Amino acid sequence: MKLHASGEDYLEAILVIQKQKGMVRSIDVVRHLNLSKPSVSHAVSLLQTGGFLTVDEDHFLH
Repeated sequence: MKLHASGEDYLEAILVIQKQKGMVRSIDVVRHLNLSKPSVSHAVSLLQTGGFLTVDEDHFLH
């Protein structure tokens, strides 16, 4: 799967939040990018399917 610019934006936001807080959940990305929860959920799902992102049992993004 090819990563598009928007996917890069999500991954970049996750990295920034991770450096600030240590752990990242979808709601942190929602707040950081000022997007809706459904938009972030959809993007996280696509990134996870593409192998760019993992979500653990506590719903933290890696």
